Amino acid sequence: MMKRILLRVAVVAALLAIAALGVAGWHYSELILGPDGPPEKHGQAILARTDSTITLARTPKAERPGRWAIEWSDGYGELGETIARDSERVIRRFRLAAGPPPGTTARLAGFAFDADPGTWLGMAFDTVRVPASVGPLAAWLLPGADSTWAIFVHGRGATRAEVLRMLPAYRAAGLPCLVITYRNDAGAPQVDGGRYRLGDTEWRDLEDAVRFARARGARDVVLVGCSMGGGIIAQFLRRSPLASECRAAVLDAPALDWNAVLALAARQRRVPAWLTEVGKWIAGLRGGWQWSDLVQAEHASEFHTPMLILHGDGDETVPIDVSRRFAAARPDLVTFAVFPAAGHVESSNFDATRYRRVVGEWLAAHAIGAEPPALTAAAAVRGARR
Repeated sequence: MMKRILLRVAVVAALLAIAALGVAGWHYSELILGPDGPPEKHGQAILARTDSTITLARTPKAERPGRWAIEWSDGYGELGETIARDSERVIRRFRLAAGPPPGTTARLAGFAFDADPGTWLGMAFDTVRVPASVGPLAAWLLPGADSTWAIFVHGRGATRAEVLRMLPAYRAAGLPCLVITYRNDAGAPQVDGGRYRLGDTEWRDLEDAVRFARARGARDVVLVGCSMGGGIIAQFLRRSPLASECRAAVLDAPALDWNAVLALAARQRRVPAWLTEVGKWIAGLRGGWQWSDLVQAEHASEFHTPMLILHGDGDETVPIDVSRRFAAARPDLVTFAVFPAAGHVESSNFDATRYRRVVGEWLAAHAIGAEPPALTAAAAVRGARR
């Protein structure tokens, strides 16, 4: 009798352990699949402002060199160069908005969620709808004279505004620019419960955008993506019959290895490795993919498109080694540019001048767009390889 009782207790304990493991794994799979909400717009104290300057409480982010977005509850602006600083405050150039009242708290970031090409860059644009299999997808279209279009794909949990800091290099080359949304974005058709598929399905929306560009007169396209947007482009280039329409691709801090991305996130959050693996297994079952299919270096032979990869060596979201491994796997296709100290998708924020030069020279080296003055193909390769 006692043996039976002990056996039953052991079976119940095992079932409870399995159930607990399943609940924990399911919860972690939810974190993997999202969706992500918009970030909180606070944390940085604003002490004072004028028409052209803003005074911030001194923080590491407030002191970062380069150009940055600042957002508060009902507005946003752009931080420029630092004018002065002391032990408690930082005074920087400020533009775009009337500005928040002193005492407001704000968020400092690489881009402002609610910006558009007109407010942020002063560029004319149209809002268009891209016909897609999941339903119409909103996009910004900036006209240009060239027959090669640039199509931009933002990253996970971001908005189209994420790519605005990258646009000037492509506008300087005369390229029409199409900045797209994709499934499960805010305001876009919601599918799969509103959850991400890490590029495994989102690439089809990019495919529809390429069709749209071709129907509007594009001879071919350059695809530009950041973070998960880079992973979406990689899936498109491997899997779409329209990949031959893509003349080149520019990837900024691309998520080309989701195993590495999630392993880094787990270490940062102190999530046990075993729980990460359980969560990934459940997420894979829910999403219907093999994780190896989201590691692009393992499929390097399937790519045929010239690529420029830009990555900051301070990236704490997508390890720069992800880009290094992919570039090393296809040195015949990939030009790799490293931006010292830049965080995730922040290369253009830290050094906008070099960023535009590298992109412009690389485009010119591939005979894309209007060649900038005094730039040569040799200079493009020298400037981009570091």
